[in-house]
Amino acid sequence: MSGRPGSDWDAARAVAYLLRLLARRDYARAELDDRMRRKGVSSDVREAALGRLAELALLDDRRVAEGHVRGRAHRKGRLALRRDLDRRGVSEEVRDEALAPLDDAQQLGAARDVLAKHAWRFGSGDLRKDRAKAASFLARRGFPGDTVRTAVDAAFAATFDDDDVA
Repeated sequence: MSGRPGSDWDAARAVAYLLRLLARRDYARAELDDRMRRKGVSSDVREAALGRLAELALLDDRRVAEGHVRGRAHRKGRLALRRDLDRRGVSEEVRDEALAPLDDAQQLGAARDVLAKHAWRFGSGDLRKDRAKAASFLARRGFPGDTVRTAVDAAFAATFDDDDVA
């Protein structure tokens, strides 16, 4: 074993390391490359290991992106999911394909569901303050501005109407 970190890594050891990672969850190609780079694995060994996984069809950024979006679209907006996929190193083309099913209607439904689930947070009695908190809450979760406005209007219109009836 030499003194330089990662210098004793060969392609077989790198593939075995990557397979252990992939046994736990899906990773994008860039994430796996970064993990090996942080271990000090040389670029030629990293490329050989990633190439081998691609040959075995174990590396698929499209599958990773679609799974990420599918698993989080009910609680996160399009903007947050885009940011997540960018952070994971997914290409722009693959990212846009994975986000395509998230149309305005889906996003509005998800935003309404998120507000309904967290309605207890917005019940201080000060309507203006509660609306602002709800809008900020949805914006932090990456919902587009129009969606936030529509969902908040609908949620507080229902609340306001309920208060009028009583």
